[in-house]
Amino acid sequence: MVKKMLRKMHRRMSNEKAFTLIEVIVSLVLIGIMAAIAGMGLVKIAEGYVFAKQNAETVQKAQITLARIVKELGAVCPPWTTSGCLGITAASGTSVTYTRLQGTAPVTNIITYSNSNITIAVDSGTATTLIDNVTAFTLTYFDAAGTSTATPANIRRVDINLTISGANNTPISFNNNTVFIQESY
Repeated sequence: MVKKMLRKMHRRMSNEKAFTLIEVIVSLVLIGIMAAIAGMGLVKIAEGYVFAKQNAETVQKAQITLARIVKELGAVCPPWTTSGCLGITAASGTSVTYTRLQGTAPVTNIITYSNSNITIAVDSGTATTLIDNVTAFTLTYFDAAGTSTATPANIRRVDINLTISGANNTPISFNNNTVFIQESY
């Protein structure tokens, strides 16, 4: 009776289909390889997102800085001024000193590039940093005829070129930003 039972059990076990240990190990190795490849893809996607976010923030800071500089220099000689232009009083390739009206009072400002920062100082006060991580900043000055000039009284146009360091030290350039200084007649 016991022998009959053992034979029945043996027949049942030999007819059952199952995985061998080697098949299980190979499956686990293949699943591990696929998971590693998928994980590397997710890491690259995350790195790309962080890179794009940092560059977007850097570009936004540069655009705000350029808009401020354009606004400041555009106010040097506003079109509504009837008493004449206050104007640019000193100009170099990396800094500009100008006087503009703030309300009815004239204020003298200095925009300067040094030590990878662009700063603005109002009425010889403490300089405020407009942007950091600047790798290049140039100001080019032109007279009414479009000829390059270094004489502050003749400046009617200022071209601004700015290069900043973005994510992973990627240079981002903003070229040919132009400010026209109004002539008063």
